Amino acid sequence: MSAVLVTGCGGNDTTVFAKNGRNLQIVYEEPVIVKRLAFKSAGNMAMIKVDDPSTRIAAVKFTVVNQQINILKLRITNDSVFVGNGMKGVRYPALSPTERALPNDGSEEIEIFSPILWGEFELEIGYQAAGWIFFEIPTGLKLDTLWWRAADEIIGRY
Repeated sequence: MSAVLVTGCGGNDTTVFAKNGRNLQIVYEEPVIVKRLAFKSAGNMAMIKVDDPSTRIAAVKFTVVNQQINILKLRITNDSVFVGNGMKGVRYPALSPTERALPNDGSEEIEIFSPILWGEFELEIGYQAAGWIFFEIPTGLKLDTLWWRAADEIIGRY
């Protein structure tokens, strides 16, 4: 297994990480921490916001690359991806965007995170899928670790 840190110059200051598992590679960016966000689901705009003032939403952009299996079945749910602080031993599961979604008519100025990476799908060898996964975390928590359990076991560090 290997980890790669990729940085670029230009208008994007995002740090990108890559981690290889047995069957796939995940590429992920540093989390974006927000109180609310919008996304597109089934052609409609939806919104997620935190109700508890002591929590925030961490949005992480992932790219999943199938490197080994002819057809890889992926199931991305709240049981398969976690973020947290490995030093403190705390982890938080992914939020189901469909269960937490509220209607968004576009009247509020909210940052949009689309597409989302969620649910069950197949990925052929040599292909990739990309999108955002959301997590509700305590305010002020330093995220330093992610745990990926969808079709492979990968631990990544920020």
